[in-house]
Amino acid sequence: MSDTKKKPFLEETENMSPPQNRPQNSETAPQCSTLEELCLDWLRDRRRAVKKSTYSTYTYCVNVHILPLLGRLSLPELTEDAVLSFIRSIQEKELADTTTHAILVVFKFVIRHGIRFGLLDSALADCCRSTCHRAESRVLAVQDSVPMKEYLLRKRSIFAISILLCRGTGIRIGELCGLKWGDFDFKAGTFHIKRTVSRIPNPDTSPGQPKTVLYIRTPKSHTSSREIPIPDFLITPLKRMRKGDNLYVLTGKDTCTEPRNVQKRFKTLLKRCQMEDCNFHAMRHGFATACLEKGVDCKTVSSILGHASIRTTMDFYVHTSMRQKTDCINGID
Repeated sequence: MSDTKKKPFLEETENMSPPQNRPQNSETAPQCSTLEELCLDWLRDRRRAVKKSTYSTYTYCVNVHILPLLGRLSLPELTEDAVLSFIRSIQEKELADTTTHAILVVFKFVIRHGIRFGLLDSALADCCRSTCHRAESRVLAVQDSVPMKEYLLRKRSIFAISILLCRGTGIRIGELCGLKWGDFDFKAGTFHIKRTVSRIPNPDTSPGQPKTVLYIRTPKSHTSSREIPIPDFLITPLKRMRKGDNLYVLTGKDTCTEPRNVQKRFKTLLKRCQMEDCNFHAMRHGFATACLEKGVDCKTVSSILGHASIRTTMDFYVHTSMRQKTDCINGID
């Protein structure tokens, strides 16, 4: 039996340094003759420039979807027809829209990496503009989640209050899992998002190590690290339940739970409240839509959600309700 100590989680305690790209003019092109070699060189280039969770996604897209189809091609064989054929193959797979989108984005990055060093024809960049249709996300409208709110208020457990916190502020499931009691400032009536939790492939592939680990990290951008007001009706119950500053809110321990556990409990909650099934993230979409319906300016909503740009809020988190459509139609003389 190996004496190697298993590490069930990976914690990043310091902020990431800015991305360090390889200087374009001061270094020679990498020695790549196949697309596989180009993909691996791009991954090495990205490894220290992005979060481990992002790098894990990149690695998955390359190893599972790109290399099996194109890995054996030499770079001269990577023609426009080959690129377009690959894109069609990915689009025809029965994959989630978000997965298809991620694969094509990673593929585009690899192609641009080759063009950057003169290994690929720049015309290939135009072929990579093809993308997938991203289906509109499910929205759990605030008005539709009133039965859940009433049920949770009766329960008054830390899980119940935490779900209400997400419903009323739009924070992500990983951010909820990463919340510690020390992140709350009850005098100011606010809380801070300082970390997020996700499960990623274990970077340590040595014998005896688990295949995946919980990854506790700082938020993915400076705008994701943010201060948010606590909904007034939650301040008192949160104060009553408060524990040590260094303990996680959901567990009351110095170890956190993971998003998939919260997702399972959320699904059970929806069934008990006889509500339509949806993912946890649907509450975030519902929060954003409700804010804009009430006339809150998009800049404020974007700041609360932790988006780097207002465009992200408008493109992916603003959903027109049938009530808004009806008001619009009836408002026309």
